[in-house]
Amino acid sequence: MLQRAAAETIRSAKAFRPRNAFFVFEESDLSNDVDKLWELQTVMSQLGEREKLMAVKPENFAAIDEEYRSANDEMTRLSESLEQMAKERRRVDGELSDQQELLKKYQGQLMQVKNQQQYAAAWKEIDAARKHVKELEDSSLKSMAEADEVQKQLDERNAGHGDLKSHYDRAHDEWQSSLGDLRQEAAGLKKQAEAIEAQLPPRLRDEFHKILRQRHNLAVVRVFNESCTACRSRVRPALVQQLKRGELVYCEGCHRILFLEKSQH
Repeated sequence: MLQRAAAETIRSAKAFRPRNAFFVFEESDLSNDVDKLWELQTVMSQLGEREKLMAVKPENFAAIDEEYRSANDEMTRLSESLEQMAKERRRVDGELSDQQELLKKYQGQLMQVKNQQQYAAAWKEIDAARKHVKELEDSSLKSMAEADEVQKQLDERNAGHGDLKSHYDRAHDEWQSSLGDLRQEAAGLKKQAEAIEAQLPPRLRDEFHKILRQRHNLAVVRVFNESCTACRSRVRPALVQQLKRGELVYCEGCHRILFLEKSQH
């Protein structure tokens, strides 16, 4: 009797193993779930199309957007150059101060030499220190001139940036306003998707979204002429029969969920 009851239980349930998971659903429920998965995929595809359209910049705004971004990038580059120049100037000024102190030390030691050899060595050190000080002073002056030129360029761009930003903001607002219908459609599709998901078992819903992420937003695909319409892999007759019974079947090629329209049953 126990064996007969177990056999009845096995016959009344269908099992599937999507790679790393094992789920069991009643056949009638599963058939309904497969239809819902296809409906969900259809809605998600339509939502994806709307979102792509909303992301496409119109030609007139794209030109302004490019100009605005280019101006911001240039201003950022100039600001970073100024910061780097200021950092280098601080380093040079610090080294110049050290060399000037060293020069004073050498000049003071010159008065304490006792013979010609020490005198010549002291003058050699003083001469080298003077040359180094001169090089550092020239480098500091050159850095100041370069920084002044960069600052001038940055000031010029800042002067016209306000008008450019106003132009950008107006064009952006106009573009966003033109997307009203698409936004409304996208919002409706999101609610529709949420309503369908609420009717699916949590594990099946999670499996759908996992495949959706892994397979370029396409988790459920139609079978046509006994082939997967996504990867063109042949669907074996045994799997076609499972689909006709409303069972959950995965493509053996791309591992997406397969859907067989009622007209092909």
